[in-house]
Amino acid sequence: MNGKISQWKDDKGFGFITSDDGQKIFFHISSLTTRDRRPEIGDLVIFTAQTDKQNRLKASKVAIEGLSKTSQYQRHNKVEPKTKNGFDYLLMFALSTLALLAAYTYFKLNSIEDAIVFAIPAVIALIFLGRQKKPKSRVFNCTKCKKVEHFDKRTISAWNRGFTRLYCNTCHVEWLRNNPSQENNYSSSQQSKGCLVAFTLIVGTSSFAGYSLVSWLVQVVI
Repeated sequence: MNGKISQWKDDKGFGFITSDDGQKIFFHISSLTTRDRRPEIGDLVIFTAQTDKQNRLKASKVAIEGLSKTSQYQRHNKVEPKTKNGFDYLLMFALSTLALLAAYTYFKLNSIEDAIVFAIPAVIALIFLGRQKKPKSRVFNCTKCKKVEHFDKRTISAWNRGFTRLYCNTCHVEWLRNNPSQENNYSSSQQSKGCLVAFTLIVGTSSFAGYSLVSWLVQVVI
């Protein structure tokens, strides 16, 4: 069947098509077969009409005229979970080895200066191990509306935290609107994590430097 999009609610991901014979038919964004862009009021479409369980008309296999069905963004882009590579395992080995050497040098040989030589590279390895990675694919399908989106700072951060069910900005805003406490919890956890890392590095480095300076002064005086 042919028709024109007469109503479209972009924030909710659904609208209505007025067919050429005057029928008003519901459709959801997940029924689109062309997803180069979001639907707009006035778009001419080709679709298949069917009825749902409540015997109401709905459109399926909706194609916006003028858009390609074979777009590279049409395929389903599965989000692969974050994994460790050879460099990560090398960093883990280096971190473990350097930490053990620093502890042995400090506790067994009682040499803070030599321990720092191993401790500083260990801290650098820890920082690199916690670095933010980027997904192999540049795009993903929104879990809710199935729209194809490019990864941005928010979704890359979520992917690095282990999430593979990602949302486009529109669906994410809607989710936050329905779950306002989640945004505050996430912001607080991110700030706390950043402050904790910074505090640990500053205190650890200052403690090593201070203790080393005091030990050196004691040796000089004695």
